[in-house]
Amino acid sequence: MLRYLTLNISVELICLIIAIVCLNKKAGKAWFSMVPLLIIICIAEISGKYLKTIYLQDTVHNLPNSWIYNLLLIFQALFISLHFKYLIGNYVNSKPLIISGLALTALLYFYESLDHGLYKYHNLTNTTLSIQFIIYSLYYFYNLLKDDSYVNLRYSAGFWWVTGILFFCFGSVISSLFYYKLSVILITTKGSLTAYIYYALNIILYSCWSYSFICKKWQTSILKK
Repeated sequence: MLRYLTLNISVELICLIIAIVCLNKKAGKAWFSMVPLLIIICIAEISGKYLKTIYLQDTVHNLPNSWIYNLLLIFQALFISLHFKYLIGNYVNSKPLIISGLALTALLYFYESLDHGLYKYHNLTNTTLSIQFIIYSLYYFYNLLKDDSYVNLRYSAGFWWVTGILFFCFGSVISSLFYYKLSVILITTKGSLTAYIYYALNIILYSCWSYSFICKKWQTSILKK
């Protein structure tokens, strides 16, 4: 079992544990939904690692494990979009924006499923979804700056959650655009520059999320007093 605990999976599991400790129904449905999302992410990552090992041993079929991550895209699109709906909804009516984004994601996902099936990763859907999340993040920050209310960003759960998304998605899109150039640059005998960039992006994302959960726990405790 320990051989499946890669750096990425370990970071995700730590974030899940923090989410379970810090988030409950009193934090609100949007925040509490992060717990099932992280559970799904951890299961998908561990399953993906396991299946990759199995498929590499199968010299006859040589199937990729991309179908797991294609299914994971559905949950990420739904949970993260709905969380943005809640955060942006604190300032404006975010429903039309989020529904439009989900509709576009569904169309692209359906198109790629018909075009090349589930065994090839849906890069177009993933890239478009990442760009959507970048737009949502920037729109959230725009409304946050416009708001007259004082917000201590150091302890703002929403700010840190969105910051993690923005860094991860922006870095992912740039890495995808220059993938073929970055992937040939070897940092170690087994790892390319692309792999290490994604390691760093994962650590940034789940560190920001973990801290946002701690901030939310602190906010919830303050409100209860």
